[in-house]
Formats: sequence, structure tokens, C-alpha cells
Amino acid sequence: MKILHVSTIIEWRGGDSQMLTTYNILKDFSDIDQLILCPSGSVLESKCIDLNIPHYTAERKSKFSLAFIKQLVNVVRNENVDVLHVHDSNAFSLSMLALKFLKDVKFVYSRKRNNRIKKNYFKNLKYNNKRIKSIVCVSNAVKEVLLPVVEKPEKIKVIYDGIDVSKFNPKKSREILEKDYDISPDTIIIGNIAGLTKQKDLFTFIEAAKEIKSSHHGKIKFLIVGQGPLEKELKDFRDDLGLQEDVIFTGFRKDVPEILPEFDLFMISSETEGLPLSIMEAFACKVPVVATTAGGTGEAIENKITGMISPVKDAAALAKNVLLTLNDPELKNSMIENAYELVHQKFTLEVMQKEYYEFYKNL
Repeated sequence: MKILHVSTIIEWRGGDSQMLTTYNILKDFSDIDQLILCPSGSVLESKCIDLNIPHYTAERKSKFSLAFIKQLVNVVRNENVDVLHVHDSNAFSLSMLALKFLKDVKFVYSRKRNNRIKKNYFKNLKYNNKRIKSIVCVSNAVKEVLLPVVEKPEKIKVIYDGIDVSKFNPKKSREILEKDYDISPDTIIIGNIAGLTKQKDLFTFIEAAKEIKSSHHGKIKFLIVGQGPLEKELKDFRDDLGLQEDVIFTGFRKDVPEILPEFDLFMISSETEGLPLSIMEAFACKVPVVATTAGGTGEAIENKITGMISPVKDAAALAKNVLLTLNDPELKNSMIENAYELVHQKFTLEVMQKEYYEFYKNL
């Protein structure tokens, strides 16, 4: 079986990370052959080159790139692709056009966010195209969003993403962050790792930071790790709240497995999500998590059992749960241990590998 994975994302996002993970967990199966198609100049292209992954590229100068569609058709035909698996919404739309020129390939779409789908003629046509073999969702929350739109719910499959838990180990030293950002050893570090996009609602993160700082007795810093289109707006908002010295934007970092264990707490403020892998990574690092109820987050975080859960866009509730976690060592340690056990049982690469292999073979 030959599978072509397709992404149209230029930057580095969770969807591309998940796609690369899917590629890697299946690459050693002798009965599965995989290729990747991505935009020229994308971060994914550079990773394919670095990792020696067989791949093709195409120009994507606009959302509906004819050059990308043409290359997609050529690759499927020339490589005799059996399964076309697209990993973002734009790739989904472009593939709908490409499928008019492709007869036998099986089409699969992975959906990773639980943002609402507008019910109209075009969306109905798109999500109920007879060429769709299956839609893979990263959580039941994502599936619930699709159910009102998809006429054949049996096509929807939930496969949780997994992480390589061996890469995310607990450690006590904080030498990287303390050195890079001049943070004293007696400072509490609260962090988030996310693209600077509307979906992640980092404005609420910054609002919560202000409330936490005003109530916490001791030194505290907030780190936002990532890059994205809202960087200037977020920094201006931080400055308007007088948090220039308290909220640090680190930009994109390649050493997340090394710096994540140095957080004292992981705070997520997203308004929509599928099921963010950063939660699992924090679990594996034994870093307590306080998050919003966005998407499938509640499928991993059980309140006061594996973490703390707060309403979306409620900075006060987010801050209250952070302070409760910091001030109650017994609760914090209990949540850490429960979360650590959960990620090793349910969200490993081994579990994900088994489910994806069976999924593809059953197509």
C-alpha cells in the first residue's frame, strides 16, 4: 500500500507535527510505503530534507493554488498512490478538485480542530463527497462537530495522537530557561507552547498572568513559546497591561523536550482545539496542567484528577485554578502522578501506531 500524506501549511503547526509522527510510526512496516507532498519553502519541506523522507513539493502562492493541484495529481498518478491522506482544511479543498482527475485513489481527511462547521450547500457538498473514504478525528470533541454535517457518521474514525514519551522526561534542573531569560532560581515559571494564533487565545493567557501575578506572593514569570501572525498584537496587549518584564515571548524553539520540564506549571488558554499534544508532553514531563475546556482537552484532563479545567475565555477562572494548584502541593502532586500514568497508558506512539496500521489496512 502506498500512502501520500499532503499538507499545505507553510509554517510549523500541530497538524504537520502529527502527520510527521504518523509517517514515522509506520515507516518500518514492509507493506506500507509513504510519501509526503508539501509547499515549497515550508518548514515541513526542510524537515523532510533533514530526515531524508521521500517527498515532493509544489508552489502554494495562494489558497487555491493550481500549481499545487497539478502537482498533487501528477504525484498520485506517477507514484501509483493507493491512499491520499490530507492533513489540513486547505489541502482537503484542493484535493476535492484534484480527485476529479483521479479515479481509484482512496481519500482520507484528518481533522484536528473542533471549530464549528457552517451548515451550507458548499460545506455539505464538501464533507459528503462520495470519494471520502474516512475522516480521522483526533478526539471525540472533533467528531461531535462533524456529526451534524456528515451524512454517513460511520465514515468518522477517532484516533488519538500519541507522543514519544521517552523524549519527554521529568527533570529537576532549570539551567536552560534561567540562563536564556535571566530568571532567578526562586522564580515560578508558568509556560505555554503554541502558535500565536486566534485559536490559542493567548490574550486570555496574558490576562490570567496579570491576575496570577497580583495574587501570588513570590517571583513569577510567564513564557509563551512559539511564533505566529498575532505576535505584535499580543506583545502590545502585554505592554498595555504593564507586563513587559513578566510575560516573555521566546519565539520558536527547537528544544521543547528540554525546556518543557523546566516549567513549574503549563497553562493553556485555547478557545478551540482537537486535543493538543502539548498537554501529553507536559504530562510526561510531570508538569501540572491548567487548561480551558476547548475541544477534546477534557478527554485528557479530568478536573482535579489529571489537571485543572477552566471555561474558555475566563481569565479569572484560569488564574484561580493556577493559584490553587501552586498553593496545594498535595493536589498538585496527585494530579502529576495521575497524568503521568494516563499518558503512558493511552497516548503513546505504540498505541497510535497500532490504531493507524489497522486503520490503513482496513481501508
